Amino acid sequence: MSTIGFVGLGSMGAAMAGHLLETGHDLTVWNRSTDAVDALVAQGATRAGSVAEALETGTVFSMLSNESVVFDVFDEETLASAPEGAVHVNMATIGASAATRLAERHAAAGVGYVAAPVLGRPPVAASGSLSVLAAGDPALVDRVRPVLETIGRRVWDFGADPSTANVVKIGMNYLIIHALQALAESVTLLETRGIDTGMFVELLGDSLFPGPVYTGYGNLIATSTYSPALFTTELGFKDLMLALDAARASGVAMPSESVLRGVFESALAEGQGDLDWASIAEVTRRKVVEPS
Repeated sequence: MSTIGFVGLGSMGAAMAGHLLETGHDLTVWNRSTDAVDALVAQGATRAGSVAEALETGTVFSMLSNESVVFDVFDEETLASAPEGAVHVNMATIGASAATRLAERHAAAGVGYVAAPVLGRPPVAASGSLSVLAAGDPALVDRVRPVLETIGRRVWDFGADPSTANVVKIGMNYLIIHALQALAESVTLLETRGIDTGMFVELLGDSLFPGPVYTGYGNLIATSTYSPALFTTELGFKDLMLALDAARASGVAMPSESVLRGVFESALAEGQGDLDWASIAEVTRRKVVEPS
């Protein structure tokens, strides 16, 4: 893979593409808006005039915001233009059924398809330390593995069905959503008693809950720091709905569904869509009442 295509240069995509450039990869990049493309071209990337032009490299990675955008960008006509043996590595968080339909669309066009959603925020992506969840034809996964290993600190193989990787990612994000709400409730409880919530978050990381979720989001919630957002409330709600859709398709009951959905809907109604998804904590804070 002397040249790689990269499509989708939002905060995550730009961070990953920038890291690939820093590690010596030759990139041809495309994005709907041009500012992100300009920045990467200044770092040495080649500008693609279209997704079809990016596909001419034979190996394209994409990080797009949602499944509808993936379907729009990688439509039948665009895939039909791809050279023989081309492969598309889709790193977006999408639903299981969408992953299956995308795999079928690519197969009909003779284009290989690998699902490789990731765990981590843009700063983690910029350092090449993401966790990569890969699934698809094992030969294709092996073909793109060197790039995946550059993007991530570890590549997790989840078999030949691309949708499997997406369900794993959905499950991970569903856990994070629960952690955000649990943090919101605990921090709010301590605040009402005048307890130092910064010290509480430090205690979490130093004892029972080490790691980026409780410490990182705990600090955001304790200080009400939600901007700039590294992952928005709007995107978090999208991922919550993906989890609920997957649960229904699998016949799994989610007892916390109504609570979490209500929290996100309240946050969005209060104009928090563009804030970091940790801002859902403010819904719990707003519900504090004077004790009787």
